[in-house]
Amino acid sequence: MRPDLIVKNRKLNRLLGVAGVILSCVMFFLAFWNIGWLYRLVGLCAIIYYLVDIEQGLEESHAIKKLAQIILIVIEILYIGLSIVCLFVNVDVLLRLFGLTGAGYLGFKSYQLVRGGIFDKKLKLADSLVAIFLGFFPAILLIIYAFWYFWLILLAFTLLYNLVHLIVRIKIERGPTNREL
Repeated sequence: MRPDLIVKNRKLNRLLGVAGVILSCVMFFLAFWNIGWLYRLVGLCAIIYYLVDIEQGLEESHAIKKLAQIILIVIEILYIGLSIVCLFVNVDVLLRLFGLTGAGYLGFKSYQLVRGGIFDKKLKLADSLVAIFLGFFPAILLIIYAFWYFWLILLAFTLLYNLVHLIVRIKIERGPTNREL
């Protein structure tokens, strides 16, 4: 993360750090008390991490303007709120929300990896949103038609992302620039 963004987000980082410690303590006790609540909270934490990481990636690359950032934060808050409601009401919907967020996150990270790694260019908002929605829409269709296949295909895409990450990393390390991803 760039130093100016670290200073800018210091208060947010402290808040997220405190929330992370509290959630870790809660998850530790839930692991001994009820394993069902543990995986619910892990799914919720993953959703929050994915959404915050996407927003920070766009902000670091200066791909997002202030108004678009506010709109994105409002959408993230609504999505996280829906996830929290599903945490207590319907675990099946929470798992589907987690899967959708994971699919969109994989699309964004793949685009970010290729754009920042191979092309050495900053992200663009429109291309980032297209990459996220390219992850969302097949996931929605798979959830509607075959929920079990959805998880298998999401696992396959995760493995494919890790393979692309490895290839880009090797290419950068052996290329003219030697920077970390």
